[in-house]
Amino acid sequence: MDVDRPHERNVVAERLAPYDVPDLPGFSAETAVERELVERAAMLVTVMPHPDRRTIEELLAPNDPDRGRVAVDTLVASGVAAEDDAGHLRRVG
Repeated sequence: MDVDRPHERNVVAERLAPYDVPDLPGFSAETAVERELVERAAMLVTVMPHPDRRTIEELLAPNDPDRGRVAVDTLVASGVAAEDDAGHLRRVG
């Protein structure tokens, strides 16, 4: 589409308008994704025997190490899992 044709941009925007989904109040897509990663981390810690923290982080977000690290940090901070000195995680409770 040529930038000099604003009419065409308006037509495209009008055609896509019915598919626009508004944000829900008090909810952001990013928060849901992070919550899902923490839930996945909890599941992995539950089913894997003595999982290594780094392994869990890489499984959760192989292309974004920071997101995996934040998810595991959240899991440990919430008291769902504990980390030993060797970096292994275990489910608490």
